[in-house]
Amino acid sequence: MGLARRRVQNAGVTRPDPRRRPARRPPSRRLPPWLLLMVGVVVLALAAAALTRGGGDDDAAQEAAAAPVRSTRTAPAAGQDVDLGPRDMELVRMAAKGQGVLSGGGTRPAVALTFDDGPDEYTGRILDELERLQVPATFFVLGRMIEARPGDLQRIVDAGHEVAVHTWTHPDLTRLDPARAREEITRTAQALGDASGVAPRLFRPPYGAIDPRVLAQIKRERLVTLLWDVDTGDWRRPGAQAIAAEAVQKAGPGSVILLHDGGGDRSQTLEALPEIVRGLRARGFEFTTAGDLLVSDPPRASDVVDERGSSYN
Repeated sequence: MGLARRRVQNAGVTRPDPRRRPARRPPSRRLPPWLLLMVGVVVLALAAAALTRGGGDDDAAQEAAAAPVRSTRTAPAAGQDVDLGPRDMELVRMAAKGQGVLSGGGTRPAVALTFDDGPDEYTGRILDELERLQVPATFFVLGRMIEARPGDLQRIVDAGHEVAVHTWTHPDLTRLDPARAREEITRTAQALGDASGVAPRLFRPPYGAIDPRVLAQIKRERLVTLLWDVDTGDWRRPGAQAIAAEAVQKAGPGSVILLHDGGGDRSQTLEALPEIVRGLRARGFEFTTAGDLLVSDPPRASDVVDERGSSYN
């Protein structure tokens, strides 16, 4: 009975054959170490890129604002497109108005001394006096004098004064045909930029003579036409005291004062210069270049003109 019972209990049960090996599991497929390393590098690179872009446009704007402005000393031509600083950009915008500017707006106690027709034999001595007095100035130079006295021009620039365009041969531009007038302006601007490494931003017409046609030409060259509101009359050589009195008594906030370092005997101008500076300082004025004056104290509507005839000979 015992054997029969065991046979009944085991009926229908399949037992493994002890002589057969169990089937092996397929081996796991592991990635090679070098491939895992490459995947890790890619993941890290993508994460770093995402963090870098995280600031968006705000970070880009901050970087642009912090970027240094390229000096205009690298720009030889007045109309050349270059990276400009805020001062020169403002002067270019002012030039686009195509007007003749007489002075600053009068909102600050500052004046600009300007010298025409050099560099010439008195330029060096005037520079010495300006250095002694610690006064900046603006020099409107003639193209033919750039070739004649390049050393004096370099002294002007090295001393930190402003250089500007005053044509090549000092003609009345309103009496020239357009092609000749343009040559007088562009040839001088190019020579000034080449010799000094400074892109000029200001232009003064000889005799102060302008008309709409001349102003349009100067506008195309992206130069500000700067005249003056105080004529010292030094070109008449009335004496040093008369020159100084004219400057000190007639100047006001924002004034542009006309003087000369070339075109003849300027010994009276040289003699008057210390008295001009002392008198204006006693009245509470400070000195700046003409370009800086226009940017810091923009001219009002009453400080600009569209036409003007010759004002001195």
